[in-house]
Amino acid sequence: MATASRPRKTAAKPVAEDVPAAPTAEATATAEPTAEANAAPAAPDAAPLEPPVVHEAPEPPAHRLYVTPTEVIPDDENLSDVILDDATGQPPVDVDAVFVPLTPLGSTLQCTVRLVERTFLGPHRNPVTRLLQPKGAVVSEGIAARIREQLAAQAARVVADSK
Repeated sequence: MATASRPRKTAAKPVAEDVPAAPTAEATATAEPTAEANAAPAAPDAAPLEPPVVHEAPEPPAHRLYVTPTEVIPDDENLSDVILDDATGQPPVDVDAVFVPLTPLGSTLQCTVRLVERTFLGPHRNPVTRLLQPKGAVVSEGIAARIREQLAAQAARVVADSK
């Protein structure tokens, strides 16, 4: 199959010689510097602006004395029967010393030991040890009461088993 070549359209564009030359910006800038230099600067229509006001940097927020409450603990059905002090691997000796008030009149308490719980998970009851409260965690009175009740019941079972 033979293809015929098409002629190009070249007649539509004007030639540069036919178009009158417009003065360029460079030509006008070099021709008028004497007129602008002789003219006095015009007064502004508005009053001059005042210098910007420099404000001091704001004070950084005060360091909080406590962290946000750690309120995520298992519900009563899933809270383990064995709660241990992670440092000793044994139940805490003094149940009342596990949580101390954060402030003298506050309603939040701070955990003084790292509490872990030994429990069994999954269909095969695999033994796991999971973190219950980190040391220094700030908790509400309700959460602390639940953990204290569990620790007291655990201590009562240990005393009953030893008799």
